[in-house]
Amino acid sequence: MAFTEQQLKELEDLFEKYYRRKYPTFEVVGGGPTGKHDDAEYALTTDGKQILHFYKGGIGKLSSQRSFEIRSGHLADVDNGEVTGEGADAIVLSCKNGRIHIEAKASDIELNGRNISLVAQQNIYLNAGKNIKTFSGADTEMIAGADFTVDATKELFLNGGGAVGIHCESEPIHTSSGKDEFSAPDFYQEVTPFHDESVSSLSKIDSYN
Repeated sequence: MAFTEQQLKELEDLFEKYYRRKYPTFEVVGGGPTGKHDDAEYALTTDGKQILHFYKGGIGKLSSQRSFEIRSGHLADVDNGEVTGEGADAIVLSCKNGRIHIEAKASDIELNGRNISLVAQQNIYLNAGKNIKTFSGADTEMIAGADFTVDATKELFLNGGGAVGIHCESEPIHTSSGKDEFSAPDFYQEVTPFHDESVSSLSKIDSYN
């Protein structure tokens, strides 16, 4: 098979950049093509298929077959924040663009620390396929800058060991029952502002029930 001058030049350029060094338990490759990504800039691969790879174009991969540990902050000069309320950054996980995805396909994810803060510029979503349980050893506050809605498809129970207060700043407190619609249909719409019989899409009661 004859090669053109251009093809020979491309092969020459390829081999000038290509690097491969094989050791008893791992190999290092650079400058060559890969099956799924751009050319490898630095690819460390062990016999057990554990990798540290960097590809042309800015993609990097770090993979371990069984477990992987990242440990830091062992030195005492890393401030633990007992006085200031903040600790020095011992481990940082950051991305300027895109998102951070953390997933355990077959087990659990646990966050354990002295304090845990979830801060979002826009929204925080909690979605559980079964149960959500929260426990506080002291006070619990939930504050909304706009509407606050609590809905249960079955029983909703509120219990206070001391005083229980319900206060509305500008309107009467409205309560209603699902039986009101049948017991007093003409009066039902006036019982609560949360029911709109003519436009059901505007009715909070109908939208949740």
